[in-house]
Amino acid sequence: MARTPPKLSGLIRSGAVVASSPLNPLADLPLPTAVAKASAMLGAQLQTLQPASPEPEPSGHAVQLIPVELIDPNPLAPRTVYTAEMIQARADDLRTQGQHDPIHVTPNPVKPGRYIICDGWTRVQACLVHGTLKSLRAEIHPDLSNVDSALLGYQQNEGRKQHCDLDRAMFFEKLKATGLTAVQVSTLTGIPENRLSMYKALAALPPVVRQQIEKAPELFGYNAGTQLARLCPANADPADLGVAQAAKIAEAFAVGDKTLKWLKSQVEACLVPKSQALPRTGVSIHYPQGFLRGRGDTVQLELRIATREQQASLLDELRTFLKDRGIFESTASAAEPPLAEGGGAEVARV
Repeated sequence: MARTPPKLSGLIRSGAVVASSPLNPLADLPLPTAVAKASAMLGAQLQTLQPASPEPEPSGHAVQLIPVELIDPNPLAPRTVYTAEMIQARADDLRTQGQHDPIHVTPNPVKPGRYIICDGWTRVQACLVHGTLKSLRAEIHPDLSNVDSALLGYQQNEGRKQHCDLDRAMFFEKLKATGLTAVQVSTLTGIPENRLSMYKALAALPPVVRQQIEKAPELFGYNAGTQLARLCPANADPADLGVAQAAKIAEAFAVGDKTLKWLKSQVEACLVPKSQALPRTGVSIHYPQGFLRGRGDTVQLELRIATREQQASLLDELRTFLKDRGIFESTASAAEPPLAEGGGAEVARV
């Protein structure tokens, strides 16, 4: 009895048999898939196997090789923070592994032949800065508005968890600057409207504070930004003391060994009035005429002066002394100091 011959399709699929010149393409092994698997096994860069002319993708958008120097940044870019380390790491990946996924671009409406990036700007920068690749495979999305192209990149980055809160905060403010309301931005991004105000506080921090945040952007959430904004609200003068204090706190927090509770306590300490921040004393100094006492957060001086003229002179000197140190009199008129019993020496109290 004749033996049933083995099915070649199964042997080919498992790799046990390789067809040298098939008469007809195998239904269960499309040729493009086989080419892609072979290229991965050989370690070749994927873009070397792509035709130079546009090819249809499942999405229906054309994919083609585009020289990186023809790709422009997006004016509403969803990412703001790009460190030299990020770009170097992506350049190393492209050099060793090649380009796995296409970037996304839309034709530049005012510069024919050029494109605006929607998603993949880190890869473009890696090629421009380090010369890793001359061209990148790009999926072309025709006729996208600036908002639509930026939202495409935002969703891609969110899926890859490549945003920090500073990126999100700056992006939301860019969207608002186009005329979108907070409700519309919330709908488009999925961020609750009440949280957008906290992101706004982070985006409104002065540049000198944001520079410290960008040293370790992953550490600064919108809660940290809201705390720092208490020292330097929107439109604060860069020379204000609060701006310098916020920058100093952010610099220390960026080291990475401190908690959000520590940051909040530092902000609270800066907001406490100077009079309450001074250390409380327990000093009591005695004089033949009276005493000088520090108790809690108050200072008390009581002296017995021989004549009214001497008392008036001393009071004038004390008022000048206090005024020079920023301690001003209240608008209410001060009462005359009382005479001692029996018409004796005057008592001066401060």
